[in-house]
Amino acid sequence: MELIDRYVYAVTEQLPEDMKEDVSKELRSNIEDMLPEDYTVEDVKAALEQLGNPWKIAEEYQPKQRYLIGPALYSQYIKLLKLVLGIVMTIVAAITAFDWVITPPSEGADPSSFAEMLVEAIATVANGGLQAALWVTLIFVAIERGWFGITRTKGLAITDDSWSVKDLPSLPVQSTKISRTGTVIAMIAALLGTAIIYFRPELIGFYVRGDDGVYTIYSLLEAERLQLYIPFILVLVLIQMILFVWKYIVQYWNTRLWTVYTLASVLIGILLIVMVNDTALFQESFFIEVAQLFDASLSSVLKQREMIERVIVVSIVIITLWDAVDSYMKTRKVKQKKS
Repeated sequence: MELIDRYVYAVTEQLPEDMKEDVSKELRSNIEDMLPEDYTVEDVKAALEQLGNPWKIAEEYQPKQRYLIGPALYSQYIKLLKLVLGIVMTIVAAITAFDWVITPPSEGADPSSFAEMLVEAIATVANGGLQAALWVTLIFVAIERGWFGITRTKGLAITDDSWSVKDLPSLPVQSTKISRTGTVIAMIAALLGTAIIYFRPELIGFYVRGDDGVYTIYSLLEAERLQLYIPFILVLVLIQMILFVWKYIVQYWNTRLWTVYTLASVLIGILLIVMVNDTALFQESFFIEVAQLFDASLSSVLKQREMIERVIVVSIVIITLWDAVDSYMKTRKVKQKKS
């Protein structure tokens, strides 16, 4: 019966993979023992409500007690923590290695300078990993304590004493599921862009290799002007991280998630449009070098820049609207499946 399947799913979804099958069999056996031979839907509802809140059942099955992150979220926390740590540390290491390639130590440099560079690189990667672990943990702690109003599934809170069968989650429908691959790709893009802008914005630019093999970088962004936008960028990235965790946990769109996601997308779009139209954010030397490379006048290059800016702005608006509509349709589809 579907109610039994949904109850078993609600319990086992919170458990480690190696426990799910055994717990599922045990639960089904216990439920069957509680039912008469010719049971009805009402008999099933009574038996399930007698068993109680699935999250509390899941907590009892956990191999050991965890306190900072509860049993309902702990497995997801560990998976996402490993994922984010891997992404962040890889990105930081890649940026550091790329920087070494572009600006290598001069010939005949003291060997100790190489050791210092290596130690600094390891420290930078470790620091990035620690920062990522801290923020992921804080986000999960906040979700665990309901600070964002986010729950795994409506009605399935460990402290909820008024649980009933109607609060059981629907069985997963693959076509309405949030793509974890898409979520991870979006997370990588957001973290990579933020890491470059925050740590090494000068790497965004035009590279010219000299006769001695050393690259000269004509940076696109004016570092001092960029500092005005850094606080806004960091706040929006933090919101994006919360959304990544939220989507990773709930796996399906809902109205609240769509609302916050769309609002964050609009804010990001506005920030990008403001930055694109801020002429003081872009260094003139970059466009001078582009003009020389293509043997064009600076005025013609600046006109092309204005056209590119308009294209970027229109693209941002279209992508933001399309993403909002697409996620809304998925949210509506999930609601229809549940009804």
